[in-house]
Amino acid sequence: MTLESREPPRLLTVAISEEALVALLAKRHLSAEELHCATPQVRRRLRKLLLRALIPAGGRSSVSTF
Repeated sequence: MTLESREPPRLLTVAISEEALVALLAKRHLSAEELHCATPQVRRRLRKLLLRALIPAGGRSSVSTF
């Protein structure tokens, strides 16, 4: 298959709780590269969640929510 014949990826819009997203990212069940943000505000929010996903599970309870 050539690049010219490739179809763009089909994207879905989904709603997920922030805690569930952080858990999926932290457990490496989902990668940041798989996520697309519709607005700059959502992109900033996602960056904060990605940082939360990097904190070990025991340390998350002391981190304030954004």
